[in-house]
Amino acid sequence: MRDKGIKALILAVTFASGILVGALGGDVIGWRIKAFAKKALGELPELSWPELLSMTIPSDRYGLSFHFKEGRSLSAVINNPFDSEADLQQGERLFAANCAICHGDDASGAVGPSLRSPSYEHGDSEFSIYTIIRDGLPQTAMLPSTLEAVERWQLVGYLQSLKQGNATRFDPKPLDPVQVSDADLLSAGTRTDEWLTYSGNLRGWRYSALDELTAQNVSGLSQVWKREFSSEYRTQSSTPLVVDGRMFVSESPSNVVALDSRTGEVLWRFERDVPDRLAACCGPVNRGVAVSGDRVFVATLDAQLIALDANSGDVRWSIEVADPAADYTMTVAPLAFGDLVIVGTSGGEYATRGFIGAYDAATGAQRWRFNTIPGPGEPGHETWLNDAWRTGGGPAWVTGSYDAELDLLYWGVGNPTPEFQGDVRPGDNLYTNSVVALRGATGDLVWHFQFSPHDEHDWDSTQTPILTDLEVDGVVRQVICWANRNGHYYVLDRASGEFLTGVPFVRQNWNDGLDAAGRPIPAAANDVSAGGRITYPGLAGGTNWYPPAYDPERQLVFVHANDQGTIFTQTPVERLEQRPGEFFLGSGAATSGEPNFSVRALHASTGEIAWTHPEGVPTEARGITGLLATRGGLVFGATGGRLFALDSEHGGEMWGQFLGGNTQGPPITFSIDGRQVVAAWGGSTLFLFAL
Repeated sequence: MRDKGIKALILAVTFASGILVGALGGDVIGWRIKAFAKKALGELPELSWPELLSMTIPSDRYGLSFHFKEGRSLSAVINNPFDSEADLQQGERLFAANCAICHGDDASGAVGPSLRSPSYEHGDSEFSIYTIIRDGLPQTAMLPSTLEAVERWQLVGYLQSLKQGNATRFDPKPLDPVQVSDADLLSAGTRTDEWLTYSGNLRGWRYSALDELTAQNVSGLSQVWKREFSSEYRTQSSTPLVVDGRMFVSESPSNVVALDSRTGEVLWRFERDVPDRLAACCGPVNRGVAVSGDRVFVATLDAQLIALDANSGDVRWSIEVADPAADYTMTVAPLAFGDLVIVGTSGGEYATRGFIGAYDAATGAQRWRFNTIPGPGEPGHETWLNDAWRTGGGPAWVTGSYDAELDLLYWGVGNPTPEFQGDVRPGDNLYTNSVVALRGATGDLVWHFQFSPHDEHDWDSTQTPILTDLEVDGVVRQVICWANRNGHYYVLDRASGEFLTGVPFVRQNWNDGLDAAGRPIPAAANDVSAGGRITYPGLAGGTNWYPPAYDPERQLVFVHANDQGTIFTQTPVERLEQRPGEFFLGSGAATSGEPNFSVRALHASTGEIAWTHPEGVPTEARGITGLLATRGGLVFGATGGRLFALDSEHGGEMWGQFLGGNTQGPPITFSIDGRQVVAAWGGSTLFLFAL
């Protein structure tokens, strides 16, 4: 009982201190209080009190990289605070005096193993190396050290500098001309030396069969090259494509750059000047390119679709998809299959009428167009009253997925307009907040499913559809898996659109469940009024556009999630005005509480949460990338400027690296000369990592 009382007192003091520190804005002090409380409660046996204090000295130099965070192992949390040039020199002297006799003067091995290899048998994180130096290895010649804590960290820094210097480097090689066939696109994801589509394959998986990187060695990742781009926009959102030794990336607002994937050297650069005044609600975003044949396709911010020669960057053709003067933009990464290139429009915050269009890859001629807001005579038009269909929104700004066997294209549709004032647009407002299944060859609507009828919360259904086969209720079905912005996870039959599963994966209070057809049963919190009402999930949604990842072997869907509410308010109808070039929202929303971002693993067939990994979002860098899964059992992603790798089985963080800039472009992985590499954006710099 006495121990419980002491623990309760410690927790109470820590809680009170946390409130005081939060009020004073003292994040640096706050994480130290949390760490000390953990230690006092016996939850940090790996560190002694002197060690903990030495790593949390409140100075400009020491301890500032040790930010204690819930849900992360010490190996992930602790970065060496003693890594200056002077520290490395002292570490080299300590190595010569204490370690060289076994490991050789240059650490390349003698009686003991080489310490220059890119990964260590007993762990590659800085804290793992630190504990081995401190404690030794039982039943080996590696004895516990008598060095002080600071000296151990200096030695760790020196050993890590040897590993960094040993990172894989790839020499340039002659490049064959780019030629991507339809068969290549249909089998995308089977070759590990490529990343051919926005999602890695046409099924929306963002998954790689590469398994060189594992939970045991990923902490040995180090930088191979980095390429800083000249764009004035400091955040990039594109997914790189890798084809025949080249990496194709879009650069905001509408540029395209081809790199040598081995070295990061620029092969060619295409620059597109766009008008200064465009109706771009959320910045000059571009999510990437598509490749087909010998061409690279980019959708520009001023709503043009351009085909470039993949080998030279020369313009092959350019067409206008929509009129930017009518408040249309495009931020989507095109999707290519067969002889078609598919794009969708942005502009759902303005008085637009969205659509998805297919264009001939050889000529740019429009082959078909599907209006996401149906007009007179089109199915679904009856769900728009008051002629609201004319300015109904329905943007289609994130890339869809394609099933070649069924010849069905699946594309998510965004919010209705005005976003928060639904009284002027009575009805369900199809096909907003829906997935539409279109015949690939013709664009004909085969089926649709609306996740949030008559939405008044800006819950775009623009997440990437995941296509797979799963056993549902004892029967193997061809399905779509979809973690939706409205806070629910869905499984649908992808041939028919039949609703199979729907469960919340974040906190929600806007409905009292889903009926047998998957239609929500609205609760009071679903209503939006002039006085405002707090609703979960909030404006940011249970998730947003950030692409999920799917692991077919573990049958897990990985998704960025957010448990945060919003108070939604509504402008009275008589005061609602629509002006060209201005937002058409019908009031707005105020967030309630801080964002509570996490990565969640969901069992694909049921939506049951397998694990949750909390992730911080610093106020100065709120970028979230989307996720990447690998056969090696890792989930890569980035939040707030920090790239991380999680264990697929339990969500523990295995590695992390600050990239020095906002993170919004999803990471990819591929192989060079049989070695697995990871590419990721940090600000306007693209990084490549390998063991």
